[in-house]
Amino acid sequence: MALLLNHVEHVYGKGTAFEKVALYDINLQINEGEFIGLIGHTGSGKSTLIQHLNGLLKPTDGGVYYNGEDINEKGFSKKKLRSKVGIVFQYPEQQLFETTVLEDVKFGPKNLGLDNLEMDMRSYEALKQVGIGEDLLDVSPFELSGGQKRRVAIAGVLAMQPEILILDEPTAGLDPQGKDDILNLIEKLHRERKITVIVVSHSMEDVAKYVERLIVVNHGKIAFDDTPKKVFAHYKELEEMGLAAPQITYIMHALKEKGLPVDPSDTTVEEAREDILHALKEMNSPLLKGGVLND
Repeated sequence: MALLLNHVEHVYGKGTAFEKVALYDINLQINEGEFIGLIGHTGSGKSTLIQHLNGLLKPTDGGVYYNGEDINEKGFSKKKLRSKVGIVFQYPEQQLFETTVLEDVKFGPKNLGLDNLEMDMRSYEALKQVGIGEDLLDVSPFELSGGQKRRVAIAGVLAMQPEILILDEPTAGLDPQGKDDILNLIEKLHRERKITVIVVSHSMEDVAKYVERLIVVNHGKIAFDDTPKKVFAHYKELEEMGLAAPQITYIMHALKEKGLPVDPSDTTVEEAREDILHALKEMNSPLLKGGVLND
């Protein structure tokens, strides 16, 4: 499975006084099993980009290919594509509308024309995978907490059995615990189901901790496409784009400048802790005596 964007351009209102280029010459390949982060400032083109991945938007120029087929060619099944490339939009709980949790999750499989048994099996399995118990199946989705609604929305896409799962700001509006729960759930789904995951996020800490590949969009173009470590090494350029590196990156750079032999490319607290402890041991620092930093 591969999703390819070849010289994709998208212009809103082309030929009018309101013409605006949202994407310019995008060349991108999404490979099977990847965990990708997509970041960019507001208006950078992130949302426009992900809507091209399952045919919600058609390029003004260029092509989008799924398993070698042009998704915008006549005769290509967009319905089938959207079952394979699922998008969970920002604040997905606002899109819940059925009378019960189970019926809401069954909506997608029903549109695929599946029989009742297959719909039920897929829906039960998807709800189980996101941690929604049987006691909530007949409850109105509007009675759930914010985090539970987010899980139900994700289950609705999982029940379609996608090969690629795209989540637009999946932690927006959640409290810190709810945020961690959703991110851990997404990481678990990627690990256990082996599906490709693309997370659109404004949180540098989140993408640094979870994703393997990081794509930065700036003014409709791909500015960076690499591992988080290599991307965040360009933190000064990211700042010029209205972005930033994780806070830990700035701390490690400051420690390095003060003479501590640490790796400034560290992007997570866990990496930084190990690195700092190692550096202090090498220096035989008195801070380590008595276990001050070993707890």
